[in-house]
Amino acid sequence: LRNVRPTRVNRFFGRAQMVSAGAMGFMHGTNDAQKTMGIIAGLLFTSGYLPTFSIPFWVVLLCHAAIGLGTMSGGWRIVKTMGQKITKLKPVGGFCAETAGAITLLGTAFGGIPVSTTHTITGAIMGVGATHRASAVKWGVATQIVWAWILTIPVSFVIGGLIYKTLAIF
Repeated sequence: LRNVRPTRVNRFFGRAQMVSAGAMGFMHGTNDAQKTMGIIAGLLFTSGYLPTFSIPFWVVLLCHAAIGLGTMSGGWRIVKTMGQKITKLKPVGGFCAETAGAITLLGTAFGGIPVSTTHTITGAIMGVGATHRASAVKWGVATQIVWAWILTIPVSFVIGGLIYKTLAIF
C-alpha cells in the first residue's frame, strides 16, 4: 500500500462506502424497525385486534416506511453530526465505521438483542476517530450526544404523560 496514492485509496473507499452505507441502512431497518413492529404487534394483540401474536405484513411495511421517511426528513442532520462534527472522517474511516456498525447490528439482530442503531454507529465513528489520536474526537459533541440519549427517555415519559392527561380530560 505504500506505492498507492491517497487519492486512489480515497476513491476506492469512497465507492466501497456505497456498499457499507447500504449495509448500515439495511441493518438500521432490520434493527430499529423490528423494535417498532414488536411494539405495534403487542398493542394490536393485547387490545384484541390480533387473535395470536404475529406481525401483519402491513405493519412491516408501515414500520419500514416510517424509518425511511424519518431518515429522509431528519436523517441528514444526524448524518452531518456523525460524519463531520464528532470527528473528521475520510472515506476509509467512513467505510470502517459503517462496516463495524453493520456487523455489530447484524450480530445483535441474530442474537435478538435490541440495540440503538445511533449508539452503534456513534461508537464506531468515535472508535475510528480515536485510532488517529484521542484529540481527533470532539468530546464536547460526544458528551452532548450522550446527554441527549440520557434525557430522551425521561423527557418522553413526561411528554407522553402530559398528552395522555390532556386527552383524558376530553
